[in-house]
Amino acid sequence: MLSISNSITINRPLSQVFAFVSDQRNNPKWNYYVMSVEKTNEIKGVGAEYLQTRKSDQQKFGVVVFKVNKRLVIQSILGQRLKVRREFIFEGNEKQTIIYDQIDFKVPLPKFLSSLILKGPRNGVKQNLAMLKQLLETGHVVLQDGREVLYK
Repeated sequence: MLSISNSITINRPLSQVFAFVSDQRNNPKWNYYVMSVEKTNEIKGVGAEYLQTRKSDQQKFGVVVFKVNKRLVIQSILGQRLKVRREFIFEGNEKQTIIYDQIDFKVPLPKFLSSLILKGPRNGVKQNLAMLKQLLETGHVVLQDGREVLYK
C-alpha cells in the first residue's frame, strides 16, 4: 500500500469547507485531473456512490465514512482495477479550517517501482489542494489545465 499525505489550512468556516469538499461533484472545480463526477444513486452520506471521469480513465467510488464537519472517507468500489481510499479529516472553527488528506493506493507493482510512479501524483495532489484553498478563499481559480472556476 502506498500513501500520499497532505494538510492545508483554508481561511473559511469549517461548515462551508466540509460541505464543499464532501460533495464529490465539486471535485472538478479544484482537481484539474478530474473532468466530471456524477452521483449514481440517491443515497446521501455513507453509501453514496459516484462515477468519476478523469483525463485518462473512469473510477467508481463510494462514501464509507461521513461525519459532518469531522471526517469523510471515500474508496473505490469493488471491481475497480486501481484500489484507492481517501480520507479527509477536518478541524476548525468559523474562521478557518484545517484539512488532513490521506490517500492510500493499492498498486499491483513492486513497492520500489510504485514509489517512483507516485512522485507525480504527490505533486499533483499538493497542487490541487492549493487550488481548493484559492477557490474557497478568493472565489476564483484557474486550474493547471486552464479551466476557470468560480465559487459562489
